[in-house]
Amino acid sequence: MIREPAILPLELRTRLENQLGSEFTIFENALNSEPPISIRYNPRKKLRVNSDYDRVPWCSDGYYLQSRPNFTKDPLFHAGTYYVQEASSMFISYLIRETIELEEDIRVLDLSAAPGGKSTLIQSLITTNSLLVANEIIGSRNRTLRQNLARWGGDNHIVTQSDPRFFAKLPNYFDLILVDAPCSGEGMLRKDPAALQAWSGYNVAMCASRQKRILADIIPSLAPGGVLIYSTCTFSEEENEKNMLWLLEESKLELLEVPVPENWGILGQKEGLPGYRFYPHRLRGEGFFIAAFRKPGESIVKGKDRQASGMKSRFESSTSEDSRWISSPDRYMYLMRELNRLAIPKTIAADYQRISSALRITAIGLNMGKLYPRGLKPSPELALSQYVSPDVKRLELDHERSLDFLAHLNIKIPEKTAAGRYLVCHQGYGLGWLHKLSSGQPRNNYPTAWRILKR
Repeated sequence: MIREPAILPLELRTRLENQLGSEFTIFENALNSEPPISIRYNPRKKLRVNSDYDRVPWCSDGYYLQSRPNFTKDPLFHAGTYYVQEASSMFISYLIRETIELEEDIRVLDLSAAPGGKSTLIQSLITTNSLLVANEIIGSRNRTLRQNLARWGGDNHIVTQSDPRFFAKLPNYFDLILVDAPCSGEGMLRKDPAALQAWSGYNVAMCASRQKRILADIIPSLAPGGVLIYSTCTFSEEENEKNMLWLLEESKLELLEVPVPENWGILGQKEGLPGYRFYPHRLRGEGFFIAAFRKPGESIVKGKDRQASGMKSRFESSTSEDSRWISSPDRYMYLMRELNRLAIPKTIAADYQRISSALRITAIGLNMGKLYPRGLKPSPELALSQYVSPDVKRLELDHERSLDFLAHLNIKIPEKTAAGRYLVCHQGYGLGWLHKLSSGQPRNNYPTAWRILKR
């Protein structure tokens, strides 16, 4: 389907003509075609893959859809069984698999993590005893990040809201750092026409300068033997290859190369220019750039015992109330924050104590809910968790009633349903909580901030 032609600014057009040579016309035609739609399944929620979908070649959980559905009206999307993610950016999965020993329990930082696509991808790759720190400095985007991580259902993450310069307080700490750098967005011209209106040569230069500052701030936090992955969604050499050459000159990092099959359509490293380029006329994806580096030396943190010790005065042990709501209560140490009961995996409890002294934390582990003298009022995060107890009472809803629930409407339930709290499910996947009062009135406890607005 051909759309209204995109008119590139002369400066951008001239530069892309020089970059692409004889391929420019094909590239320009691709910009005016419909972008492919892709999703990435949650391997720990194990939704059956539609056999009609083509797989994204560089990501085992990524698939192309034949057309764009209304994701808002799919309860399985809200249940976190899959994430809508641009296919090119899923190459991060392949690069991590090729450069990181994923059997180890490691520490990972996703520096610019919102809205959560790359964080949920990373959380699917690493062990459940590893640590993921997902950072986003902008408040509204941090909230979106927390919601998407909650949907994904993991518990081994800490969400922070800090400027990159504060990570200097964590020297030699992370085995893997992903810097998906703020950029001029040229690679999204097909998917987001507004990016074309915002483009300027000045913005490209400003982004390139900011990216250098971010890299300089974050490199000290990379552990010896650790891997730094840098990515952008732009075609600009100033933001990509030139910044990578600057990084090699300014740091002691070593450039990493991985084998990339030729039929994937990805342009590999050549002529001394570091990184991999994705162009929409060469593959089913948007514009993207990515490069990987390793810090010399042998890791000083990987494989070390990170179990919490000497912190029992701060943490609590599990109780019978915890056993009622989660499947593996002994996996955690517990904290009370006002009325909120937080379950923190023991393997990251020591990390939590260290990070809390350096960064602003907005979420940690599994927020179980508010604990009152009469018991726990379970949180929305617990409903979506992979660790919610199988013994929790469940209420299965069909597609239409699930949408009513997600719209925060009161729904009809069978009269014989006993009073109490129920995990509302669709096809067995948790969505949220419903409380049937002793009076018989059902109360929809789905958070109003999450509700779908167009029913």
